Amino acid sequence: MDTLGRTRPRHATIKVRNFLAVPAVVEALGADPDAVARSAGLDPAIFADPALDVPYAALGRLVRACVAATGCDTFGLMVGARQGATAPGLTGLMALNAPTVGEGLRVLAEGLKTSDTGGVVLLGCSGGEAWVGYHVIAPAIDEADQIVDAGAAIAFNILRAMRGLEWRPLRVRLTCKPPRDRTPYARLFGAPVEFGAASARVVFDAALLDAPILGRDPDTAAILAPLYAEALAAATADFVSAARALVRAQLGAASLSRESVARALGVSERTLVHRLEARGLTYSGLADEAKFETAQSLLRKGETIADTAARLGFADQSAFTRAFKAWSGAPPARWRTERGEG
Repeated sequence: MDTLGRTRPRHATIKVRNFLAVPAVVEALGADPDAVARSAGLDPAIFADPALDVPYAALGRLVRACVAATGCDTFGLMVGARQGATAPGLTGLMALNAPTVGEGLRVLAEGLKTSDTGGVVLLGCSGGEAWVGYHVIAPAIDEADQIVDAGAAIAFNILRAMRGLEWRPLRVRLTCKPPRDRTPYARLFGAPVEFGAASARVVFDAALLDAPILGRDPDTAAILAPLYAEALAAATADFVSAARALVRAQLGAASLSRESVARALGVSERTLVHRLEARGLTYSGLADEAKFETAQSLLRKGETIADTAARLGFADQSAFTRAFKAWSGAPPARWRTERGEG
């Protein structure tokens, strides 16, 4: 039994516009979109209302049904590739009309909650490289890796919309297992792709953050600004979810610390501690929770115990084994064997 306690955001939702391409991809792969939607417990008519909020868990069920019906293990990638740069709605439009790429990506990360509370956009910059990624924070979501693939493809489309269709990243990291056919990934991203990563990232030269967004319209930005501010104010902010996502994204990086998480959240370390304590949580507890979840994911994907320990920043395998046993009640080798994954 997994013994590490955790608190989770409840009733996460996502707007239909964020996955509006699903029926077209299902049909292109030879299946009936309406039948697939019904098999997932959804009314096919939802796709006629892009502004409709649906439970994030329902998206997971839908993607699972789509993968089963089509037999396509790159389904999420195909959906994301078909979603335009304005898939996140008003947030996407604001991002595309920001002065620079960096400011546009910050708008995307800040405003995703207006259309998606089951995932977060994460940004990072280190050693001359920057990255943008998507992470599912809603609990127990079916086909989360497929959804992350879609998020990475949408992020790629947004960056191309900002800098031109010829733009390509330095590399891409994805959380999914290596697919049977890697060609769709190579064709879309035009860059090396790593599978089975701890977190998804579209990596690019950090200098791009200061580059202007091509085709930006200041007048459009001025018109949209009050609407965007209103949408942000109406969206429910979840401080714990944001902190949890940042810890998860920084795992294995030298910058993972209470200070770096506080800085990314725009608060002092003292405020971070107090806000977490008010919810009965601690930074170290969030870090342990994230390490445990990531360790389980990596072990399920066949990662060796030694490599998992290294990815999570442990000094050696024995230190990781002790920590994992404290979290789960069993050492990692036995945990994996008991689940038939060893």
